[in-house]
Amino acid sequence: MSFDTLQTGLDHLTTEELRLLKQEVEQRLEATDDWLDTDYVAYAQKHGDASISLESVREALSKIKGSMSDVISEEREDRF
Repeated sequence: MSFDTLQTGLDHLTTEELRLLKQEVEQRLEATDDWLDTDYVAYAQKHGDASISLESVREALSKIKGSMSDVISEEREDRF
């Protein structure tokens, strides 16, 4: 199911149904220990630059022509 489809479905739920769904999601997240990559979070906290805004990231990404996965694959090929 696409995220857009999910959002459309959520639009049709009542407030009470949304509360029940929220409880279910929270319970599943608490029961799942591996949903968060804690090693990556630690790396990002150590090496990340908080001065970089979301807008600047979007601007940089908007200049990429075609598929992001194609660009990543090309860069990997160049390194090896």
